[in-house]
Amino acid sequence: MNAGARLSDAAAGVALAAAPLLRRVRPDIGRVLAARRAAAAELVAWGCRREPGPLLWLHGASAGELLGAAATVRVLRAGVAARSGDRPQLLVTYSSPSGQAALQWLGPDHSGYAPLDRRRDCDRVLAVLRPGLLVFAKLDVWPGLAAAAARAGTPTALINGTVRDGSRRSRRAARRLFRESYAQLEAVGAASREDRRRLVALGARTDRVTLTGDAAFDLALERADRAQADGSAAAYRSALGGSEPATLRLVAGSTWGADERALLDALDSLVATRRDGGPGWQLVIAPHEPTAAHVRALVASCEARGERVVRWSRIGASRAAPAGAIVVFDEVGRLAELYAVGDVAYVGGGLGGTGLHNVLEPAAAGLPVVFGPRHDRSDARALEAAGGGLACSPGALPDTLAGLADPRLRAHRGAAARAFIESGAGAAALTADLLLPLWPG
Repeated sequence: MNAGARLSDAAAGVALAAAPLLRRVRPDIGRVLAARRAAAAELVAWGCRREPGPLLWLHGASAGELLGAAATVRVLRAGVAARSGDRPQLLVTYSSPSGQAALQWLGPDHSGYAPLDRRRDCDRVLAVLRPGLLVFAKLDVWPGLAAAAARAGTPTALINGTVRDGSRRSRRAARRLFRESYAQLEAVGAASREDRRRLVALGARTDRVTLTGDAAFDLALERADRAQADGSAAAYRSALGGSEPATLRLVAGSTWGADERALLDALDSLVATRRDGGPGWQLVIAPHEPTAAHVRALVASCEARGERVVRWSRIGASRAAPAGAIVVFDEVGRLAELYAVGDVAYVGGGLGGTGLHNVLEPAAAGLPVVFGPRHDRSDARALEAAGGGLACSPGALPDTLAGLADPRLRAHRGAAARAFIESGAGAAALTADLLLPLWPG
């Protein structure tokens, strides 16, 4: 067993020993740990009863990684079916509960949490499932699972491969631990030239790393265009109160507490611009984790400022939000459709601590995309350089939004954002071509 796999095995044992404490002090982590502890048995049970036939296993940490892989998986499955006559079944696993939000775009035959990254669980699962290919999406290669796949003779690949600035895996000690795990990968699709260089530095073999781009661009375009074509954008627009020329809709997606405070402060400041003849703003906030507790706290914060606020789930039979109300969007998995009815987008996570979330979906909708300055996302920096993204501090947010009230500037930046996404499309087909030769037979 390689060093990274040994460390991962030991870490799983420590986590299990700490499980009773975690259930008390961090029940969210405790629930995930319990689900992953049960995952091996659940996957084995499914493997024993599934229909005979080839199997593709896709693993991603959470919804963002899995969504980025969706277009590639669709093309790959079709390619395998065309070559062999058998369309492979699809297993999707994740390590964060948000992964469930991606399932509607993947259509798996089975899905659930990944097993704990320890030898006995991974070997047990692979012995029963015997997938034709195991694909990791975007960020993480699990060393225990990768080592088990090598023992089982299952080829492994990494797609949309990204190594973010300051990644802990890039540190010298981590590179020593995980080098063998990356070296075992049969194919690596790198999202950018810089990612390619970093992946090779982590241990991926130079001859197995190909610059494919990030297929998340393909899905972002697909979702934005589908929202307009299938009527879902029109339905959202109606439910949010129609379209008033004097009101701009700011859709804030994947927000955390720091983002929400900054947005509400900015909204207070923008009230003055409306008195001076500027436009009004409708704020729609979609928290990254719309738990009951978080939504209650957000609603209370809005009300404490004297704002009228309504939860999306409680708009009711009228199907229209009250005029002037802040809308708290308490669903998951529908952000692309929500961005389609916005005038300006704000993406959360860039004010420190949590990490900036997906900027591609609002850009594909043709919106100027505003986000915090503390992030490690190369796609956000590229979007900003292309003119479609604006990084700003909380203090600068009111002025940034006031500037985007100018319809010409807003249209210019929105067009630049859409053009940026279109320029990055096509990675799904390139990545599927990279993976197809790995398929058995």
